[in-house]
This record gives sequence, C-alpha cells and structure tokens, in this order.
Amino acid sequence: MGVQTSVENGTAEEQVDLLRRRVLNVVGHELRTPVTTLAGLAEELASCDDEARRRELIDALLRATERLDRLVHDLLLAADVSTLVPVGEAEAMAVRALVDELAPAGSEVRGNGSAFARPTAVRLALEALLDNATVHGEPPVGITIEQSDGRVVVEVSSGGPETQAAEAQLACEAFYRGERAVTTAAGLGLGLSVARTLARADGGEVTVRAGTPGGMVARLELPAA
Repeated sequence: MGVQTSVENGTAEEQVDLLRRRVLNVVGHELRTPVTTLAGLAEELASCDDEARRRELIDALLRATERLDRLVHDLLLAADVSTLVPVGEAEAMAVRALVDELAPAGSEVRGNGSAFARPTAVRLALEALLDNATVHGEPPVGITIEQSDGRVVVEVSSGGPETQAAEAQLACEAFYRGERAVTTAAGLGLGLSVARTLARADGGEVTVRAGTPGGMVARLELPAA
C-alpha cells in the first residue's frame, strides 16, 4: 500500500484531507501486523508451560518488537525528527569496504572512494538503497562508486520496466510508492525518504533517476574525505 499518485483535482482542503486519509490508511495497515503479532504471542506466552516453547515465543516477541520499533523510527525520521539521526562525529570512512559488506549476492561493484560522514548513517542509507533495488527491482544489481570534486557518489542500479520521470521524481518522498512497489511488496514507502534524511544530515543527498534501458538508479552523494 502507499500514496501511489498525486492527489486528485479539488480544493486545497480536499486535497489535504485526501492525502491525510491515505497516509493514515498506510500507517495503520503497516502497524497492524506487528501489533497483532505481539498481542498473539503475548497471549500464548502467558498460558504456555513448556519451557522450550516459551523460549521460542520470547524470541518471536523480540523480533516483532524490533520490527515495530523500526517502523516507528522510520516514520519519525521521515517526518524529519532530527534527534533520531545517528549521533557521533563524522569521520573518514572507506565506502568500498561498506558496500562490499552490504552488496547482495551476485551484484557487481565498481570503483572506490572515501567519505567524511557518520558511518552508522551511511550504513543505514546504503541499506535502504540496496533494499529498494533488490525488493522492487530486478537483478542484476549494479553498484558504482566515484570520487571527484570533493564528493563521493554511490549509484545503485537495478533492472525492471521503464521508470517514468514523474515516478523517479517522487521516489524519495515519504509514503510515495510507485505502481511496481505497490504490486511487489508491502511497505510504508519510507526507505528512500529516510536515506535522504540521513544523507542530508551529513551534507549529502539522495536522488533517483530512470535507468537505461529500464529500471531505476538511486544515487547517494556524500562529502569526500
């Protein structure tokens, strides 16, 4: 689910109301699953006497809690709650080493570079770009790293149908999900929006463009070390 297209024609109040209802629908739908899971696990745990099963239930509760925490964290970060941006000082970091660690199996990685940023924030941003490529795109995933003019650029490309210019332009907006994203996987449409917030906190940027001949290219730009 997600805010797939721009709001229909109407008065400003009608457009705002429509957008508000769509966002609430998306958030409510995505939060319902982990909340329902937590309730069911807690109920079973309360009446379970088997120790092995109790340990399984506790592990499942922790996983469901972590999922809920990530959803809430992404919602607040997408709303630009800056206190949720990873703390710590920016430092020189090897981008290629991190990309090699996170790159999905079968992807092609080219280039090298060093960024001056907070490693935790860069990791989270890259994870979002790679997740978007693997979940909503088609293999192979290509990753290129270039450094010049005081900037490091990481581009993550994936195959798939042709991406429309309007879809690429809106891809980093919170809650926006293109037609392909809506039909391939559940989600809030926050991954690229969160990545952009994280990148901007360190003086960087995240943008998206249509791939050639198809698919999409997500670009992470950071200050060079």
